Amino acid sequence: MSEPLDEAVAEMTAAIENELVVRDFLENFRAREVEQLVPFLDADVVYQPSTCGSVRGRAEVLRLCQAILEAFELFEIIPNRVVASGSVVLLDQTLRVRFPGEDERALMSFACFEVHDFQITSWRQLQG
Repeated sequence: MSEPLDEAVAEMTAAIENELVVRDFLENFRAREVEQLVPFLDADVVYQPSTCGSVRGRAEVLRLCQAILEAFELFEIIPNRVVASGSVVLLDQTLRVRFPGEDERALMSFACFEVHDFQITSWRQLQG
């Protein structure tokens, strides 16, 4: 009789672990620690920004992250609401951005991460 309960607990634990992977990834991004992002990204990770083509592979995604941080004086992803189910972690988030010499802006954003074996395999981003 405990098998369904054990299975449910294991699924909930996996979802929480996946959420923590994403939160830790975003915290390192916020700290502008690009080299610290490496362990969070699968070698074949795919990043898809809202209106652009996909970026494939850890090295390319890290290059893009570095370019973003170099372009913006401030770039923070602040999770407002997080939902994790299985390997999928969804975020309703605010992006705080500021180009050098300009005012700070807040953008509403939505992101979908897929996490497998404690690494992000897919990251899709939609800015509003």
